[in-house]
Amino acid sequence: MSFTDATEAVLETYAGKQPMHYRAITEKALELGLIATAGKTPEATLYAQVITEIQRRVKRGERPRFVQYGKGFVGLPKWLGSGLAFQIEQHNQTVRKKLRQQISQMPPAEFEALVGTLLAKLGFEDVTVTSVNNDGGIDVRGTMVTGDVIRTRTAVQVKRWKNNVQAPTVQQVRGSLGTHEQGLIITLSDFSKGAIEEAERLDATPVALMNGEQLVKLLVENDIGIRRASHDIIELGEAE
Repeated sequence: MSFTDATEAVLETYAGKQPMHYRAITEKALELGLIATAGKTPEATLYAQVITEIQRRVKRGERPRFVQYGKGFVGLPKWLGSGLAFQIEQHNQTVRKKLRQQISQMPPAEFEALVGTLLAKLGFEDVTVTSVNNDGGIDVRGTMVTGDVIRTRTAVQVKRWKNNVQAPTVQQVRGSLGTHEQGLIITLSDFSKGAIEEAERLDATPVALMNGEQLVKLLVENDIGIRRASHDIIELGEAE
């Protein structure tokens, strides 16, 4: 079990709907065998991963799985009921749905350009949107760079279909790949079980899959198609 999943499990069962210190969470998770680590500071690792997840979900406009109370205490947002955090999440969920609908109405060329922009934000280099007339094949090409060392040429096909992408599409993309290229299919819908199995076939060139939900999350996380609004919220300070 991951550190964050273990944190959620401990809070659900043992916190009694009260914030719990990350050291106590780690101790209970180790006691229950929920996590196993050779590191000397598992409590620091757990807390760092919880904070990182909170930050990333906030960046995506999603309701975080955890609430950070300060001084090392962590809780679950559902304990807050229908308060401010719940209202913010409801609003952001509505915006994400509208963004997805907006994308579904884009002309094909604009959608492909949007994907190209996203890939550039994700750290791809040499991103090129191919000719619109090539819509039956590869739509975008780029080079995924990892740590300024590993460079992976990637060919992308985008689909705004309402129906799930099937295995033949994965085979088509694989057949369109150039030398040393890997494939990526991005769709506003989802993938059938057969498509997923075909993409993960061990004796074939890898083809990564990104569905509509994942696409919208990444667009929001990278501030594409949305704008952020912030408000000052005041709380009572602790007594001196």
